[in-house]
Amino acid sequence: MNARYLSEEERARAALATIPAEDYTTWVDMAFALKQGFGAAGFDIWDEWSRTAHNYSERAARVTWRSAGESGGKTLASLFWLAQQHGFDVRASRAAMEPTDRPRVPSARPSVDQAQQEGIVEARVRSRQAAVAREALAIWKWARPVGPGHPYLERKQVRAVPTLRELEAEELHALLGYAPRSAEEPLTGRVLVVPVRIGETLSTLELIDAEGRKSALAGGAKSGGYWVVEPGQFREGAVTPILIAEGVATALAVWQATGWFSVAALSSGNLRPVAAMWRGRYPEGEIAVLADLGAGYEHAKQAALGTSSLLAEPHFAPEARIVGEMPTDFDDMTVLSGSRAVGELLRQSLYEAPGRAVVDAEVTGQAMAEDGSGDALKEGEMGNVKEKLVGDAEASGRRRTSRRRAANQDAPGLALQENPAPAAGQAQSQPPEQDRRVTKAPNVESPPARAPDAPVRRQVGEPLYGLDEVPGEIKALAQHRFGAQIRMATPRENGGPYRGEVFNTEHYLIQEVSTRSVVFHAKASVEFVSDRLRWMDENQRLNGAEVQVGYDGNHGKVYPWDRARDLFERTVASLKKSAREVGFGNDLDATLDQLQGVSWTRVREARAAALAQSKERAGREQGEGQQR
Repeated sequence: MNARYLSEEERARAALATIPAEDYTTWVDMAFALKQGFGAAGFDIWDEWSRTAHNYSERAARVTWRSAGESGGKTLASLFWLAQQHGFDVRASRAAMEPTDRPRVPSARPSVDQAQQEGIVEARVRSRQAAVAREALAIWKWARPVGPGHPYLERKQVRAVPTLRELEAEELHALLGYAPRSAEEPLTGRVLVVPVRIGETLSTLELIDAEGRKSALAGGAKSGGYWVVEPGQFREGAVTPILIAEGVATALAVWQATGWFSVAALSSGNLRPVAAMWRGRYPEGEIAVLADLGAGYEHAKQAALGTSSLLAEPHFAPEARIVGEMPTDFDDMTVLSGSRAVGELLRQSLYEAPGRAVVDAEVTGQAMAEDGSGDALKEGEMGNVKEKLVGDAEASGRRRTSRRRAANQDAPGLALQENPAPAAGQAQSQPPEQDRRVTKAPNVESPPARAPDAPVRRQVGEPLYGLDEVPGEIKALAQHRFGAQIRMATPRENGGPYRGEVFNTEHYLIQEVSTRSVVFHAKASVEFVSDRLRWMDENQRLNGAEVQVGYDGNHGKVYPWDRARDLFERTVASLKKSAREVGFGNDLDATLDQLQGVSWTRVREARAAALAQSKERAGREQGEGQQR
């Protein structure tokens, strides 16, 4: 509940703080409303609020204020109505006054007239927003996929996705009838077109030019709107965390780093309503609000507190700079440290695993990959590789115990972000400072502090069943498929991930986890996490597929696994290590990460082209057969 303010000015200031300042139409409307309510004295309130926007321009603010009239159709009632849509409690926040100071109640007639006038104004606003939404859809259909080498995306070191399109600034001008502007400067060059949705409905477009200037369609509804990097990635029952970023580049950066469902709120003031919307959809979901360490930090913190979500913050070295500017967000961290560091930090913030497991996983995994001997496998049992699965679906089994919610605002000792011991392949972390800012570099070796009740991943236990329980015919099939002289093992409690090619039978998955070493997974105790894997199992198409299997207790989950990508990532990691050993330092890491992303994109394109050619050839052969 809002506090009762001593004056109407304080009440207006508090109400205004709940409204995002980035939307141009809203920004201008609030200037008219405050000028009507307070005259020239309203400028300080309006200007203070305006400075919370990333696109604030002092010159533009003064010009706009001078052009605003006291009879522009917007009143303080309009301001409070809009604030109410963002969660402001209008009734509970009325200014406290002595009985003698209370204004005389006006007659009913003027109140009715004023209500009618405000209703007419609001109807016009809604009509205008509906028209802009139709215009946005038409422009979106006209726009084309983002071509290679977009200057803004290259500078941010993120890649284009199908949910972004582009137009030339001249085309936009012709389509809209006006030139979109940011801080009085028109957008130029190749303009990214970002669809903004409220609920499931397209409401407006955010426009970003090559220089990073941002604008939106005039009159469109943006409050509560969001952009999703990959909408089809998340469905009911899905288990990836939801990452809510402030801007498009940050959302792209964290999506590239983790593969998790990523959303851009498009302004710091919009973080809370967007987080509340996703929390309403998924009350039990894992949601992280990504803080910008600049002016939007308080908005991010309040969004996390208000929706029982994690507050995640980027790590920067004290001397870090980008073109002379202080870095502030996760995209800046991507530019400075690479996507891998961002992914490790976010995984470390959300999940926890014993620090020793990192060493065991890296040493054992690298040894098995390099010499192919599988010495970690003993006769009749499987030596566990203690590497934490970071696949999205596997994490759901223990998500409820590893959540780091910011639910209790009144408890000063409760950190918004827990910093667990590092999981496999993840960056080292430190305990947060009292103000919840991350101040140390990710590679500090001191062990992090942990809350007394922080859960840890359970230790690997005994084999779930003995080899004597595996039928002889299944063992014979394994020998026929993978060789007569093979080592055989069964999975262990909390074991995995077991990675490799599988041979599918009715009741068992036989998996070659290293050269001439197999593990027998009882299908009664495992589940396939994707529809494609289930289809392959049901239609006898799983033989020869490469998968990874991880166990939470005695329950296993089967995930897709890309051996080529895994080896590729290991190779890049080895190159980074070699570069540091010969004295190149960490400067080469970002370049290698960028080259890795470009190379893998080329591999994916080649795979897609080969698949298309295969389908075309199969269709052509089928057609020729029908003609014969």
